[in-house]
Amino acid sequence: MGGKRLVAALTVLAVVAAALFLWAMGMVELPWLGLVREDHLHGGKAPHGHEGIDSPDVMVTHDDEGPDGHDHGGEQSYAPYGGYEEDAHDHGGDAHDHGEEAHDHGGGGHGGHEEGVVRLDPTKRTAVELGEAVVRRGSLTTLIKLPAEVQWDADNLIHVTPRVDGIVLAVEKSLGDRVKEGELLVTLDSPEMGRARMEFLTDLNRMALAEVDFERARTIYENTKKLLAVLDERPAPREALERARRLPSGENKNLLLTKYTVMHVNERNFRREKKLFEKKISSEADYLAAESAYETARADFYSTYEEIGFNLEIDFLKAKNEFEIAKNEILNSERTLHILGLTKKETDTLRKEGAELHSEISRTGLYSPVNGVIVERHVSRGERVGRESTLFKIADTSRMWVMASVYERDLRFLHKGQKALVRLDAYPGETMEGVIDYIGSELAPDTRTVQARVVLPNRDGRLRAGMFGSVTLFSGNTGRKDTGLLVPVDALQRSEAGYVVFRVKGEDEFEEVAVEVLRKSADFALISGPVREGERVATGDLFILKAEAGKEEMGGGHSH
Repeated sequence: MGGKRLVAALTVLAVVAAALFLWAMGMVELPWLGLVREDHLHGGKAPHGHEGIDSPDVMVTHDDEGPDGHDHGGEQSYAPYGGYEEDAHDHGGDAHDHGEEAHDHGGGGHGGHEEGVVRLDPTKRTAVELGEAVVRRGSLTTLIKLPAEVQWDADNLIHVTPRVDGIVLAVEKSLGDRVKEGELLVTLDSPEMGRARMEFLTDLNRMALAEVDFERARTIYENTKKLLAVLDERPAPREALERARRLPSGENKNLLLTKYTVMHVNERNFRREKKLFEKKISSEADYLAAESAYETARADFYSTYEEIGFNLEIDFLKAKNEFEIAKNEILNSERTLHILGLTKKETDTLRKEGAELHSEISRTGLYSPVNGVIVERHVSRGERVGRESTLFKIADTSRMWVMASVYERDLRFLHKGQKALVRLDAYPGETMEGVIDYIGSELAPDTRTVQARVVLPNRDGRLRAGMFGSVTLFSGNTGRKDTGLLVPVDALQRSEAGYVVFRVKGEDEFEEVAVEVLRKSADFALISGPVREGERVATGDLFILKAEAGKEEMGGGHSH
């Protein structure tokens, strides 16, 4: 049964096609389709031009004023990417009178006719869709329409990964959430982080002790230096002791003052014995004994003086060095924590409250590094994660990339900074403007295309990655001056020798005019021929007008 139905359907289609062909040839009438000949007109065949050369696509630029003095606006608009909108100037329908008149054959029973003129009766006119367009003067500019896709701004697309291995304790954000820089995304329990924190706290205590030792060594160093300076003045022991009270310096002070006092006492005793010996009051033995005691005390003091001065420098430098080492160790421990993901705020808190951390010492947070929207999430509670795990993708959606695929043949029309119009399938009829800011340097081997980029703002969030559309690029460097008469492409009808247009002569009355198409695009054509700027031409279902004109030629042009 299916085969029989198919044969029957094909038979019906063949009959309809044959009927339409015979009607087009003027051999039959089809009143059931509204295709009825009303009269016969003389059909003088105008000379045909030559078919023009198609460019990839073009944009139309109209001159501000035509030769007839009418202002046609000088606008550039795109329909959708090239073309114009008709202005409100009224051309009057019959304003362009070419002096053509119908021929009246008198009493022979024949109606009036004009060569190449087609008249549609009301029945045919309502059965077809015809429009009108004004012939304009303007120029064509090369444009290229390229397939494109919206992508994330890769400069602001962040993969969020943990810096330590651990178990996920909590997930704070979900897919589609808008986050700010520094907001908590995930809480982890990480033994690695716990060990790093304990080492940091140990180094922190070690540095504190080293700092105390250094401050003590510095105090001893500075006060001992001052005490040595006091003793260099050789004051009386009582005065030296009084001045040393304000200079705490530990054992050094006690040792120095003791040795100094002994030396001073022995010196005074030696001088007394010397005087007595010179006066023959004291014996030489007493004198020599006093002298020996003085020299011994003096040598003992100065050796202590030098030893303390020498050791003082060493002890101070040692304490200073140990303190610097401790500081470097704590800095390295802090750097390790930063490498593992802790922020400066967290390490500062650890310095202050580290001693109170017990069970929570291994817990750590993963924070958003940027402002944006979470576009991917790959984490759940209880999951073990590591450095190789991508838990989130966060995109800054304030601007998006539109990546166009440029074919090899169109590369010559591209350059950075070039104006581009973007249209997306999601928003038909809407055009977004941008410029080319990047052109790839390598052709993809499978598609033989190069990637070109247009960056668009996306503050309202309407652009989404993965949207398809097109990018239209404009280039005026064609090397040709394409200024002339412009008509929409749908005003052209192919003929045996090229193209024709149908000039509007009056209501439901059209004249077939042969034209030469110099160049054309998907929307407009640059033509030459016996048409003038400002005239109106038909658009739409022109094959009906062409068929009627063909019947007139075959029927001798007379209406019976």
